[in-house]
Amino acid sequence: MPSDKTTSLPLPLSGNSNKNPLLTDPLELQFQHYVKPGRPFFDFAPPQEEPQQKRHRFFGRRRPKKAATNTTMPIRGRRGRSPAPPAPAKTSSPPPPTTPSANGYSHDSIVFPKVYEDAWGLADVARSDLERARIFLLRFTNMSADPLINAGVRAIVADTQRNTTVLGIALAIQHSIFGNRHAEFSVTPLLQATRFMLIKARIPEKLFAEHAQSLIDFFFDPTLQRNLSPPPPGETVVYRYPAGRLRVCIVGGGPTGLASAISLAEKGAGNIEVHVWERRWVLTEDGRIDYPPTARRRDQVVTLQDTVTNLLTKESYQALFAGRPERVWPGSANIQIRKVEDRFLKRCQDPEFRGLIYLHAEGVTRDELAAGKCGDFHVLLGTDGAASWVRGSYFRGYEKERGRSYALGLAFDRGAKGGLPWSQPLNMFLTLGQTRYLLNASDHDGRGYLNMQVTEEEWDKMVAADGQPVHFGRPGCLRRADGSIPDGFDESRVFKPSQERESATWKSIEDGLKLFGFKESEVINVVRIPIVVQAVREGVRQLPLEDSRFVKRPHALVAVAGDAAMTVHFWPGRGLNSGIKAGIALGDEIMHALNGGRFVGLELGAMKEYNDFIMKLQGREHDKRSIPILNQSGSPEMLGWLLSKAASVPDTVALEWLVGAMTQIADRLERRDDWHFSPEANIEPQIRIVLRQMHSLTLREMAVSFPWPTREMAGAEVLPIRSMKPEEKQKWLQQLWGLLSVEKLKEASAARAKSPGPPSTASTARFEAPRAPRGARSPSPNPMARLTLNDRQGSPPPQSNGNGNLLDPSPSLRRSNAAKNSVRRYSNAQALPLPQGINGNGNGYNGSDNAAGSRPQSPGISTSMTPPNVNGMDGGLTRLLSVKKPTGSVLSDAMALALFRVGED
Repeated sequence: MPSDKTTSLPLPLSGNSNKNPLLTDPLELQFQHYVKPGRPFFDFAPPQEEPQQKRHRFFGRRRPKKAATNTTMPIRGRRGRSPAPPAPAKTSSPPPPTTPSANGYSHDSIVFPKVYEDAWGLADVARSDLERARIFLLRFTNMSADPLINAGVRAIVADTQRNTTVLGIALAIQHSIFGNRHAEFSVTPLLQATRFMLIKARIPEKLFAEHAQSLIDFFFDPTLQRNLSPPPPGETVVYRYPAGRLRVCIVGGGPTGLASAISLAEKGAGNIEVHVWERRWVLTEDGRIDYPPTARRRDQVVTLQDTVTNLLTKESYQALFAGRPERVWPGSANIQIRKVEDRFLKRCQDPEFRGLIYLHAEGVTRDELAAGKCGDFHVLLGTDGAASWVRGSYFRGYEKERGRSYALGLAFDRGAKGGLPWSQPLNMFLTLGQTRYLLNASDHDGRGYLNMQVTEEEWDKMVAADGQPVHFGRPGCLRRADGSIPDGFDESRVFKPSQERESATWKSIEDGLKLFGFKESEVINVVRIPIVVQAVREGVRQLPLEDSRFVKRPHALVAVAGDAAMTVHFWPGRGLNSGIKAGIALGDEIMHALNGGRFVGLELGAMKEYNDFIMKLQGREHDKRSIPILNQSGSPEMLGWLLSKAASVPDTVALEWLVGAMTQIADRLERRDDWHFSPEANIEPQIRIVLRQMHSLTLREMAVSFPWPTREMAGAEVLPIRSMKPEEKQKWLQQLWGLLSVEKLKEASAARAKSPGPPSTASTARFEAPRAPRGARSPSPNPMARLTLNDRQGSPPPQSNGNGNLLDPSPSLRRSNAAKNSVRRYSNAQALPLPQGINGNGNGYNGSDNAAGSRPQSPGISTSMTPPNVNGMDGGLTRLLSVKKPTGSVLSDAMALALFRVGED
C-alpha cells in the first residue's frame, strides 16, 4: 500500500485482464485514494488533528469540511482533465455518461470517479450485472476502513441465497447498513458507490420490478446531495441523476386537499407521490374511496371564479363541472361544495393517477403522525380546515386574527325540479343591495344556504330548545307545518327562536326567508357560523424533530393551504377559490424548485415562492375583501351599533334607499360584457314587491347595513402565474396595468386638490351626504339641531344650473359605487316619490307618497358619504364607521346625514 505522500496516479487496469479481481492491483490503489484508507467510512473529510498543510493522496492540499447546502455543488479542481469518453454501448450497460457544461455540472448530474467505471468492468468482459455488482462492492470494501460497514457489505455480497439480484443487494444495503434512513443530506462513499451500481445495472429504467421504485426513492432521494463534497478530483464520468419521487402527505381531504393532490400529480409528471388522509371517507366494496350515505355533507354553494377554474387542466375542469357550469355572478360559476368534493375525489381515482395519488380512508392526529402512521414524506400539507390541528401544532405563535363576525345559516332544499323561487339575477340584486342577508344557492339543484349576519346579542340566542348551540356538528331544525319534527332530529334540537314567533330575532330570520322567496318547510337545518378572519404569518415551517422520526431523512417540511392557512369572511367569499389557487401554486412551486435543485437539503428556501404566494394571497383576500366587510357592518360591534340606529330611519326612506341601490346595481351589472342573463324586465317593480312583504324594522336594518363595498373589493387578483394560460396571463396583465393607471390618476387628482385654487367636488369616499349645487340652497342647518326636511306641501320648481341640466333640491336617496345620472332602462313602473317632510318631532315624514307636486326619485347619486362638520369634527362616515366601539351623538348625526338630504330652510 502506498505511503501517505503518494500523489501520482497508477495506470488503470486493463479491461480484458483475467486476474483475480480481489488481488491488489493498480485499480485498487485508485480505490484507496478515493475511499481514504485509515479513515472512518462515513467521515470523508480529512481528520481535524492532522497538520493543516499536510497533503493527502489524490486530494492535494487539505480543505476544511463544508456543510451541506441546499444546492448541488458543481465539480471544481479537476486538474485540467477532461471527462472520460462515453463507454461502449451494450445492452447490459446504462446510457453513456454525459459531458459536463463549460460552467460545471447541472443539479441533475451525478459525478463518479473514472475508477468506478473501470472497476465495474468494460463492455467486452463477459459478466452479468449481478457478478459485476458483487465484484465492485468487494473491491470497494477492501479499501474501506470501517470494519462494521465492511463486514455488513461482505455479508450481503456473500448471501447468495437471498440476495440473488442487484435489487436484492441494494435493498439489503438500504435496510441493514443505512437502517432505511439517511442521517444527513450529504453523500457518503457507500451511498455513492451503491448509486453507481444501480445506474450501471439500469435499475432506474426497470421501475416495474418489485422494490425498484422504493430503491430509487431512497438512494436517489431528491433532497440528498448529488455528489461527494469535496468532489472527486482527476478523471470523472457524469450521468443524469435519476431523482426519486418527492412524497407529499396531505392531512384533510376537502376541496383544497383534493385540488392540491390533483395539481401535484398533474404537474409532477411522475416525480411526486401524494398521500391524502381523510376520516370522512370509507372504502367501498368495489375498492374505491367514497363518502358513506350517512355522512353529513356540506350543502353550501360557492362561487368559483373563472380566473381560478381556468387554471385547471382540461380534464380537471371537465371533472369539476361535468360539462355544465352554472353561471350566476359575472365571470364565475356556482357549485355545491359537496359536488366539488365528490368530483375531485373521483378525479383523484382516475387511472392516470394510479401509483401517484394514494387515498387513505382514515384520519390522522399529531400523535399518530409522530408514531409513524403516515410513513415517510418530504412535505406535510395541512388542509384540515379552519380548526386545523396542523396549524395549531406547528404554527403556534405564527397565527394572527384580523377580525371576527357571526352569522346564522339556514340550509334549504327545494329539489332540482323546484329550482329557486326568484331568478338568479333578482337574487343577486337583492343580495348586493345590503349586507344583512346573503344567498348562495344553485338553481340547478334547488339547494344552498341563506346566511344572516347577527350581532353578539343575537348570536347568544341561536340555540336549540335544550339551550345548546346549533352548529355543523349538531344542527337545529324547524318544525313542520303540522308541528312534527323532521326525520333525524328530536324535540331538543328544534331551533329555539322559531318557537318565539313574535320575537324580533325570529322576525328578522323570517324576513330573510321572505326576501328570497323561501318557505319554512324548505329549511332542512339551522346552524350558527363563527367567522374568524385569521391567517398564519408564515406558510411553511420545518417539522419538529420529534415528529420526524419516521421520515427517511433528517427532517421534513410542513405547509398549510386553504382555511388552514387563512380564513376569510364568506360574505365576499373566495375561501374555496383561495384554496384551489393555493393547491395549484403548491404544485407549480414544488416542481419549479425540484427542477432547479432547490429541494437539496430540504431547507425552507425550497418552498419560499409558495410561502410568498400565500402571503400575497392573504393580503389580497383580507385587506381587499374581508376587512372592508368587517369595517362596514361585519363585526358584531359595528353591526350592533348600526342596527341600534335603524329605528331612527323612516320606513319610506329605508325602502327607497334599498330600491335605489338595488336597481342601480342591476343597471350596472347588466351593462357588463360577462353578464350571463338577458336584461330583467320591470326589475324595480319586482324589487318593490319583494321588499314590501317584509317587516318595517327589517327594511330599516337592511338599509343601515349598506350595500356591498364593491369599490374597495376591486383590484387585481393574486394568481399562480406559472399555471396561467397565455391569453389569461395577457388579460390579467392588462387589468393590472389598468388598475395602476387608475391609481396614478387618483394620485394626480389628490395632488391637484392640495394645490391652491377652488376645492374639488370629487370624493373618494364610498358615500356622502347628498348636497345641492353651490348657490342652489342656503347653508345646511346646524347638524346638532333637530334634523328637518322640507315640510312644504309642494315641491319647489326645478332649477337650472345654466347648462341646460335641471337641479333637484328635493330629498332623495343616494347609492354608492354607481355612475351618476344612470337611467333605469328596464323599469316600466313609475318611481315612488320621496316624502317631502317629516313630522314635528323629527321621527317620520308627514308628506304622502302621492302628494301634489311630488316627483319621482332622482336617479342621480353621489359617490361620497362625508357629512359636514359635526361638533367641530370633519371626517367621512367611512372613517367613523371604522371605529370599533362608536359612541355619542356624533355618529348618530353622521348616519342621519348620510341617509337623508337635509332640506332647505
